[in-house]
Amino acid sequence: MPLTLLTGANSFVGAHVINSLIAAGHNVVGTVRRGNLIDEIFALHPEWKEKLEIIVVKDYAEESSWDEVFKKYSFDHIIHVAAPLLDAPTNTDYERDFLKPTVDGNRAILQSAARNAPTLKSIAVTGSVNALTTGMPDELLKGSITNETWLPISQDEARAANNNYISYCSAKKEGELAIWDFVKTEKPNFSVTVLLPALIFGPPLQPVKGGVKGLNYSTNVIYSFFNGSYATIPATSFPSFVDVRDLADAHVKALTHAPAANRRLLINGKPMTYTQLVHALAKVPELAGRLPTDSGEDANVTFAKFEADADNELLGIKFHTVEETMADTARRLLELEKLDG
Repeated sequence: MPLTLLTGANSFVGAHVINSLIAAGHNVVGTVRRGNLIDEIFALHPEWKEKLEIIVVKDYAEESSWDEVFKKYSFDHIIHVAAPLLDAPTNTDYERDFLKPTVDGNRAILQSAARNAPTLKSIAVTGSVNALTTGMPDELLKGSITNETWLPISQDEARAANNNYISYCSAKKEGELAIWDFVKTEKPNFSVTVLLPALIFGPPLQPVKGGVKGLNYSTNVIYSFFNGSYATIPATSFPSFVDVRDLADAHVKALTHAPAANRRLLINGKPMTYTQLVHALAKVPELAGRLPTDSGEDANVTFAKFEADADNELLGIKFHTVEETMADTARRLLELEKLDG
């Protein structure tokens, strides 16, 4: 059985990656930043205990932290999910909270692996479509977005903007550029694949403190459609999504699928509007009377196409439908609402 390191084991994406890795026959060593998270994960998922070990790595951006990990374990693969969050209230400074931890975090694990992990075959990294675009109309109304597109914002422009969302997008771009600079310069014995999802929807598997009050950003987008935030459907802020379960499977497949080696891959990329999401949620009986009404905001907007078909075919992922994603997400959120009460 392959042994795979997963960073960010307590995260929304990380929890689903654990599920996919175990289903694919991997033994997993997951990392978290705080020891109390270990008990929380296993309390929610005791079924993972036979295949999952969780360790504490306090500073992901410190190379020496990974040196100790790679000296202790002989990994076949790594899935690197951990990264600064857009919606963390303490993340307010571009350099300190976004750029430095993203760039240094990517470099640290890659450099340490190159020096200390001789059995390592591949790394899959959770990137973001925000390394390609902010999703702002002046970008998304211009033609197509491909896996060769890069965010048209410099570090200086991001600093001047002094905006958390722009800081997040810029850090995603610079963090990924650091990965490809490492691959080009160091020519490691392992391959690297960067997955580029848009909005990530699906049922939360990770520990969520305080019920629906502790939701991650993208899941809260869905919850906002039936928690009373809107009387009418708001305008679409980003016109594409991927189901978190499909994204997790894509990470796992990329580890051993030779055509994915040393490539950046758009995942799913199908067009989506908030009106479409709400119409899918309307098929969930429990949400009757809780959804916003049509506003017409999306009716006359034509968004850029995300050219992801070739990347989707390369990995051979069978994607969940929007109806499946919305129904499964809504039912999990309704469960979390009860905890909140």
